[in-house]
Amino acid sequence: MFKCAQNRLKESYFFIALVLCLAMVLVQDAFAERIFFAGYKGGFYLRSEEEGGMELKLGGALQADYRGYNESQLAGNGFDVRRARLVFRGALTRWVRFGMEYEFQGNETDNLVDAYVEGVNGNHALRFGQFREPFSLEWQCRDKALYFSERSMAWSLSPHRDVGVMLHGQFFNDGLSYALGLFNGDGDDGSSRGNEQDSPEMTGRFVLAPFKNSTLSFINGFQVGASASYANIETLNVNLKVKSSGMAATSINVYDLSHNTKFGVLQDVDSRVRVGLEVAWSVGPLAMMGECIQLSYQGLEPVGQDPKDADFSAWYGAFLWNITGEAILFNRGIMQPVYPNRNFNPDEQTWGAFCLGVRVEHFNGDRDWINTDAHVSTEKADAFSLALNWVLFPMCRMVFDVTHTRMSDPIRVRVLSDGQVDYITRENCFTARCSLDF
Repeated sequence: MFKCAQNRLKESYFFIALVLCLAMVLVQDAFAERIFFAGYKGGFYLRSEEEGGMELKLGGALQADYRGYNESQLAGNGFDVRRARLVFRGALTRWVRFGMEYEFQGNETDNLVDAYVEGVNGNHALRFGQFREPFSLEWQCRDKALYFSERSMAWSLSPHRDVGVMLHGQFFNDGLSYALGLFNGDGDDGSSRGNEQDSPEMTGRFVLAPFKNSTLSFINGFQVGASASYANIETLNVNLKVKSSGMAATSINVYDLSHNTKFGVLQDVDSRVRVGLEVAWSVGPLAMMGECIQLSYQGLEPVGQDPKDADFSAWYGAFLWNITGEAILFNRGIMQPVYPNRNFNPDEQTWGAFCLGVRVEHFNGDRDWINTDAHVSTEKADAFSLALNWVLFPMCRMVFDVTHTRMSDPIRVRVLSDGQVDYITRENCFTARCSLDF
């Protein structure tokens, strides 16, 4: 454990040193040109005067949470640092961009979040490295653009970050956005992998905004999209963990499926298929959005058993309202963060933006792969979330989220010192978050 902590600390120091060295190089280049620009626009930036020249943008994210539960069985009340990230992005020329993101809070990641370089030609770009796979509207939105403390249970069924290559861009003046990629199919670069399969995962997302350029404001915020992914995978890549909002950053799951199943150890698996449909519609300060995602592991074969599939589905629907009147915008198929009409300034009696979010969601798991004696998975789960966002500045906000989750089967949450086991079929979670994202 101590050696692992030392390695993580060394990795953190190395990343910081790399960022500082690159920053010094760019600063020296800027001074060599005698004139450069510095400021803040979605992150602190340093830009050379030369058109299409170098640009360095330094940002980060910090989420400090208090999380409390109504259920006495869930002894997780307390404070937590949910995320602590350093973001480093920029451009070498107008044709070459890059990005790196590092996580210092190491409970859920292998620290390196993003690391990519891409070539750009107008509205189209080719990206190499580790980054988000192009799947799902909710997953493509930045954390600061979300109205809730956590993403929905449907997010657990989608692909996350992986190493690969992706072509993405827009046609028809943002009327059609696309992203197509090939990935390893086993998660970020720190994931475990075997050597039985060597075929990449194919992932794509298309978003159509047919009225984007219409003069009718009532319909130009409408968009519909579809996502899909397919991969021949190894047994080690059967690793599904579905979580409710209150289970994020904990070891508890709504559904848990891995290569160690209720029947024993998987000896073979065929493929993994995902399909997602999405729709969103914004009119001024109001918006509605929803998604449905299906995941299928095909040809799962436990030792001594016949192969069969494991099928999962989830959906959510959300209603969003910027109470103080800020418009909800979608750009390139992705919802944008809220920028207050008037930033927080008590001297001028301005208080920032206030935003309300309501979400309902449902998860449906495969009953055939549940070990009823283990109590680590439930067949169905339904949740309702109500969230109030107070956006003081574009880079600072408070989130107050209440989520009620109901499960069809009891989930084991802890074993007491006297050997008794606590179970829950309901979860009522309150999250208060102070978030800096600059």
